[in-house]
Amino acid sequence: MNFKDFKEKDIINIIYQAQEENIDEILKKADERIQDNLEKINLERIIENSNCAKELKDVFNKIEDNNNIKITEYNKELYKQGFVDGVNLILNCLEE
Repeated sequence: MNFKDFKEKDIINIIYQAQEENIDEILKKADERIQDNLEKINLERIIENSNCAKELKDVFNKIEDNNNIKITEYNKELYKQGFVDGVNLILNCLEE
């Protein structure tokens, strides 16, 4: 990676961070819309019927946390790539 690429990546990160709260709000609204389509897991019933309830609950929580971390990073990268693509499209249109 050369210096120019590094600088552009910094700018994109700054732009993402500036929009992070707006992006979070958009994702919360999307999450509300899709809740009815998600398969419900009755964690309390599973734990009640288990010999190792605390360990099982901890495992489920770690799985959820890991998935949230992945989704957050995926969204961040997709947003940044979408921004780059949008700028490139504008530049291509201006060149023609």
